[in-house]
Amino acid sequence: MQFSSWNSKLALAGLTVAGAFALQQPMQAASYTVDDFSQFSAGESIEGMGTVHELLDIDAIYGEAVAIFEGGAKAEGEAGWGVKESDTWSYQSNTGTRINGGTHLGGFSEVGTNKNSRNNSFRFTFKEGFVASEFSLLMLDYGDYNAFGAGEHNVYLTAFSGDQQVGQNSLSGNGGVGGNGDATKVDNDNFGRTNLSVQGEGITHVELTFDFMKGDNLNEKSFDPFLGFDSLSFTAAEADVPEPASALAVLAVGAVGTAALKRKKTA
Repeated sequence: MQFSSWNSKLALAGLTVAGAFALQQPMQAASYTVDDFSQFSAGESIEGMGTVHELLDIDAIYGEAVAIFEGGAKAEGEAGWGVKESDTWSYQSNTGTRINGGTHLGGFSEVGTNKNSRNNSFRFTFKEGFVASEFSLLMLDYGDYNAFGAGEHNVYLTAFSGDQQVGQNSLSGNGGVGGNGDATKVDNDNFGRTNLSVQGEGITHVELTFDFMKGDNLNEKSFDPFLGFDSLSFTAAEADVPEPASALAVLAVGAVGTAALKRKKTA
């Protein structure tokens, strides 16, 4: 009877341990796409955790990230493609936020009414407890306006796990790229319609940054300030969580009990 009692206790301990470990199983990785900004008004902030997606926070590092729409319109057919360059992707209080070569479902950019007020650097942070393995976005209308007379110019999409860089993708050019930078005139995989992507392990946040050379001076901003972004995609899952001390303690008790049973049976 004593052996049976020990057996029951060990079985209960085993169930407790199994339950504790089952609770720690991370959610399977899933892919998500954010390509519909129609719930926002033109020029409305999209910053903050959960604003565009429950697992994502978008932050313009030097300004504010806002929703943008083709010609300021939100409904298909209300605006044609190709807003004039002076209005392209610019946030204006009297006309709303305009884009060039986007979609009626909109995208996002940084607030700014002129070339000097827009840096276009962004940080994309995943919800605490989640990590990503890949991230991408569509960059539109980059390169057809060399606003600062730049020579070499670069775009970087960099993935971090905490403070450690775990992946990077970049795009480089030299001077203005003319029509190849006009989102209304080119297909994907040109400067004007570029899908930027990055992969890495345990990604907690991603940064989109720019720089360009003018003479011997390095400027950490986009050489073309009037651009925008659309079609965010990422694959994310719950981060691995260390087993709680309580579960490990139960496991240890079970191990001790098993050893005691073996000694009793041997005796």
